[in-house]
Amino acid sequence: MVLANHQEIVVGVDGSPTSMAAALWAAAMADRLDSPLHIACAVQEPTFYMAESVMVIPEEVWEQQRRTAEEIVDEAAKAILERHPYLSVATHVDAVPPAEMLVDLSASARLMVVGSSGTGLVLSTLLGSTAKVVADTAACPVVVWREGTGDPNSPIVVGIDGSATSAAAIAMAFEIASRLEVPLIAAHVWSAASQAGGVTLPLLIDWAAIEKEESVLLAESLAGWVAKYPDVVVERVLRQSNPAHTLVDLSEHAQLVVVGSRGRGPVRSALLGSTSSNLTHHARCPVMICRVHS
Repeated sequence: MVLANHQEIVVGVDGSPTSMAAALWAAAMADRLDSPLHIACAVQEPTFYMAESVMVIPEEVWEQQRRTAEEIVDEAAKAILERHPYLSVATHVDAVPPAEMLVDLSASARLMVVGSSGTGLVLSTLLGSTAKVVADTAACPVVVWREGTGDPNSPIVVGIDGSATSAAAIAMAFEIASRLEVPLIAAHVWSAASQAGGVTLPLLIDWAAIEKEESVLLAESLAGWVAKYPDVVVERVLRQSNPAHTLVDLSEHAQLVVVGSRGRGPVRSALLGSTSSNLTHHARCPVMICRVHS
């Protein structure tokens, strides 16, 4: 299975309400997937570089930051165990840049969960820009938490465009939908502008042929996975539209949207890359970003 070799779900926290909500979501997912949960928080190193200057944090200030970070992970663990008393929960505080900490932890993780923004009490804010760095470089799929319906029976949405990262997203989406016993919405959205190849006269474009080609791409992308997971009910969505707008719309009634980190480029569907970034800011549920790893 895609998820079997790396069992732990890691969530980054920084004391902000967003990071606590992300931690509670990660705990619920860990409980449903029978995975242990690892709660991590970073504090700024005592000595660090800013531009060309070396900045030294006074020892008493650094110690207070570390105590604050330990309180943050302890409080998160307490809140989680009140809701999930049988969940295995570990905590971790490290004096490294937050992105570096999370990327290192991703090497042995099943999933990495971060909030979409951070405004916590720790000097070096964990989330926000860190979420993008982690999504771009982590060794496991990264979930950027956004507030959603909270309905555990709502469907998973997966964005499809025929790219390698899209294939990774499909694999994850099918396995999670199967494990959670929920439906899957498989969406392939193609842009008329990109498919026209720069042609501006609609009468010169064989739209029927293009739509047939896109329908074949969707069918071929799903074929093996439908056979592997016959228990998953799949709804297919094929639209000529803006990919980001369509996936945001579909996210309203979903519990998770799964996409690849990059798509096939501007000549074909621009589903991913800028779209995945758009989703992390505008989706109405958590967004999972999948990459292809060598």
